[in-house]
Amino acid sequence: MNEFKGLNIVWLSETDLTNLNAGEGESNFIDVKKFKKDSIEYPYVSGQAMRFYLKEAMRRSLEDGEYMCIPDDQGETCGDIKKCIMCDLFGFMTTEKGKGAKTRVSPIKVSPAIGLLPFDENANVDFLTRRHRVSEGAKMEGDIVNVEIGTNIYKGGISIDMVRVGSNEKVDDDKRTVSIENVLDASEKKKRVKKTLEALKYLSDYSKQARLLTDFSPDVIAISLQNKYSHRLQKLFELNNGREINIQRLNEILDDVSSYSDKILFGMISGVVKNEAEVKKAVEAKGIIVKTPSEVINEAINLVK
Repeated sequence: MNEFKGLNIVWLSETDLTNLNAGEGESNFIDVKKFKKDSIEYPYVSGQAMRFYLKEAMRRSLEDGEYMCIPDDQGETCGDIKKCIMCDLFGFMTTEKGKGAKTRVSPIKVSPAIGLLPFDENANVDFLTRRHRVSEGAKMEGDIVNVEIGTNIYKGGISIDMVRVGSNEKVDDDKRTVSIENVLDASEKKKRVKKTLEALKYLSDYSKQARLLTDFSPDVIAISLQNKYSHRLQKLFELNNGREINIQRLNEILDDVSSYSDKILFGMISGVVKNEAEVKKAVEAKGIIVKTPSEVINEAINLVK
């Protein structure tokens, strides 16, 4: 596991009409979360929601002997990183009687999923009727709810601090030093990292899917296996002219990241960006073979040592 200090993933996902993460609209209006850039509104899915979707994909894939706790009514988890995959990978803050709070920083960092296309050009409103049961003989009535929906290309990202998976920071107050103390052996650490990667292929438990079904798994993806811990790969994708990846930015970031990465993987499917042939040519010029997203994730899983 210590062969790689950092594992970074950044991806693009094209969605159909949907509302992946509602904002704070009125009771009869469910809006899309948005942010502004240069006075233009773009949709986004919060980092908290993205962490939840990743956790649920992992929970669905649990095998015999694997465990992920469920937070209690106060939102606290078990805090046992040796036993619990979730507490190890996603961190926690839990209280210990007479000792105060015990905190673990998450080895997995998850970015919000940022919409790269202006929302007002790709938006619509869906009408939802909520029916209410009433007493016998009376008329059944309902509320009309407006659900804001849209299509977009979202950019998401994950960074894994490989050294801290299955490990604790041990502080020596006298020497004023911090060391890493392994709680799990290398094989168990590897299993947990692989489970995180596998979950990317099966993201599904996002909101509003009962009537706004879409796919949110990666369509264009890059993964770097790094000998230094850095988030630089997260800047790889920028869209110009609507749906064209910025090739200059792509080249610059790949050059930066390749200086401290033992392996960079790249995958894409057709029809997501307009200049896919140019993207493929630029990536292959770096000696990187372009595959499908699923093939790239599987290759990363096999490379985790």
